[in-house]
Amino acid sequence: MARSQHHVPPRTHSAAGTRARSGRRRLTTRLSGAAVLFAGLSAWAAAAHAQSVTIGGGEPQVVLSHHLQACDPLDIPDAPARAIRLADGSVQLYAPHFSNRRLRGRGLLDLRPDCAVVFRGREDDNPAAFDDRTWIAAPYTLDGKTIYAVLHNEYQGNRRPALCPTGRYIDCWYNALTFAVSHDAGGRFERLPGEVAVLPYRYDQVVGAHSGYFNPTNILHVGDDWVMMAFATRARAQAEGNILLRTRNIADPAAWRAWDGDSFAVRFADPYSKPPPGDARLPRTVAPGALRWPVTSLVRHASSGRFIALMMAGGGAAPGVYAATSADLLTWSAPQRVLAAVGPEGWRPGMPAPIAYPSLLDPASPSRNFETVGAHPIMFVTRSNPCGTVLCMDRDLVRYPVTISGVPQ
Repeated sequence: MARSQHHVPPRTHSAAGTRARSGRRRLTTRLSGAAVLFAGLSAWAAAAHAQSVTIGGGEPQVVLSHHLQACDPLDIPDAPARAIRLADGSVQLYAPHFSNRRLRGRGLLDLRPDCAVVFRGREDDNPAAFDDRTWIAAPYTLDGKTIYAVLHNEYQGNRRPALCPTGRYIDCWYNALTFAVSHDAGGRFERLPGEVAVLPYRYDQVVGAHSGYFNPTNILHVGDDWVMMAFATRARAQAEGNILLRTRNIADPAAWRAWDGDSFAVRFADPYSKPPPGDARLPRTVAPGALRWPVTSLVRHASSGRFIALMMAGGGAAPGVYAATSADLLTWSAPQRVLAAVGPEGWRPGMPAPIAYPSLLDPASPSRNFETVGAHPIMFVTRSNPCGTVLCMDRDLVRYPVTISGVPQ
């Protein structure tokens, strides 16, 4: 999963931008569903706010040490940290590898690893099954007992030599978002039929490139809707960039719809259905000029109501963690670098340890799913510890203190 967050910035398409702007005007006038989605923003609509995000100095605090606490050599933090609060008040945090485990504790600042594997994909050789190696990427609970989870599912064609001409992981990586549920407060998850988001193209139609929908953000409840973002790579008619998804039924994987520039009208079509969908309607990328890298964290600032997105720029002239803010999830501020740091793909011997997967979580959030942040959240990241002159499977989960201030303009 590590490489899918480190892509070059999506190109900005002027036609798409014009269509998105006209679509935003229609949001509040014609589309009742979208109007409900943004209904909670009226308290501050009369005045814009700008967020200043500051990362605390000094060394980060280690949450999970691979060297000291890993349950096995492949037990690494390999996804952005997500947290939920259970009915008994305890907290679970997920930042798993494909043998999915969790951290548990009395609160977000008091977590310990649990070595029980709560979910693992079937590693099915058939790409039509969408059930190869799988990560719990976006858990969500309504009652602290039943936990729904959007999954990042990788079909790794490189592990099936007959289906991967080059043998390279990146060339034969076919991704989809799938779904699971736990009825015992996270003790065990089961995969549910149906997909949340899939390309309308089969594996054999896109093999040779890194293709599909990746790395969903955490899920936010806004009005009557649940929303999240995911990252699309370029695949035939699908443009590269962040896409926005919405559902009215958090328990149904097939109920998610994607923004198409006018409305949440994209219904994902299984490319292995009969007849195959062909070039079906595809999601539009959101604010590609501002959201230049995959969004790894999406939260709402409690006092201003604005949404905050974190991204990781791993290479280029100014690598690091970037933040952008939005009033409506469609128009975003220019990204501001809040922490200078290199990502794994930009690391060279002699550099500080690289980081990935920044995620904002606030221990004081009243949300059972940590959807909101106040003035002093914390940022979790995965830190890759060099093994001599190379990076290896020695990764720690660490956290930084954060200060957020909102200033009326």
